[in-house]
Amino acid sequence: MTKKEFLRQYLDLSREIDAKLEEVRRYRALATKVTQSLAPDKVQCSQGNKMEAIIAKLVDLEREVDAEIDQMIEIRAAVKAAIDNAPDSKHRTLLRHRYINGKTWEQIAVEMHYSYMHVCRLHGEALDKLIM
Repeated sequence: MTKKEFLRQYLDLSREIDAKLEEVRRYRALATKVTQSLAPDKVQCSQGNKMEAIIAKLVDLEREVDAEIDQMIEIRAAVKAAIDNAPDSKHRTLLRHRYINGKTWEQIAVEMHYSYMHVCRLHGEALDKLIM
């Protein structure tokens, strides 16, 4: 695993969790959606089965998300420790902005008052000097 891949794993997992949380919200909306058929001559038993399937999927997905959140916390601690060990404060700041806060190069350049190209060069230096 390269240094960049190591640093990116926190944000990558965070984005995966966000996508799964969106899926959880959709399943919760389905589970709480109530529809009733007003036809007195038909009796449907399949509605309960659909609801059970949705709730089962929701529970499984929530367990997955919980496990991934635990993993993300561990990864964040490892990434933050590696960044904190960078020898230069400019490098630490840049790496935190990028790999912990998920900011774009343009946002980092504005916040650090550097040009885009200087931020790119600084990032290369930071990766070279990073000790993992």
